[in-house]
Amino acid sequence: MAFGNFSKVTTSRSFPKVSEAKTQQMIRKMAYHIWERKGKPSGKDWENWLQAEKQIRAKSK
Repeated sequence: MAFGNFSKVTTSRSFPKVSEAKTQQMIRKMAYHIWERKGKPSGKDWENWLQAEKQIRAKSK
């Protein structure tokens, strides 16, 4: 049985690029979850955001 000519397909182990808007949304959700895990303290917004951003951007590399 012949299936015709197929070109060689290569795959990459990296994840597809995510738009910056989607990345920001993911960071926002992660920062919220970090805030909840820490007991919802006030005054730690930027700390939570930066921690979430670091985690999300590390995953996207």
